[in-house]
Amino acid sequence: MISVTEAISLILVGALWGCTNPFMRQGSIESKSSSNNTDEQEETKSVLKSLFRLARIKVWLPYLINQLGSLLYYKQLASSNLTLSVPICNATAMVFSCITSFFLGERVNQPRRAVLGVILILLGVQICIYSSGESSIVKESS
Repeated sequence: MISVTEAISLILVGALWGCTNPFMRQGSIESKSSSNNTDEQEETKSVLKSLFRLARIKVWLPYLINQLGSLLYYKQLASSNLTLSVPICNATAMVFSCITSFFLGERVNQPRRAVLGVILILLGVQICIYSSGESSIVKESS
């Protein structure tokens, strides 16, 4: 079974990943000026625009926080059950990403489906936790 501190750490990883994704998306949005020119000058401009995008604080600060979540994730993988760690982190990242996107004003085309998806993800994590607890009980009784 998973301990309380492991669960909090895994949820924190999901929060760090999920909450930073919408901020990185917003920070990297750029005015879309599409041109069909493919000469070297356009490619150089494209590379410079990409480098300039990375230099903005709205991109690298959420990215840095996201990477701190990854460091915590790898630390947790070394000490916790892998079959629980991965689904918990990824599922909570998805949930936190949806919640953060909502608060930032990003709208979903079909909100009922998004809510249903979040509920199903949380249900799936609960099934993983429950089945992990049962398998450890069966191993102990053998």
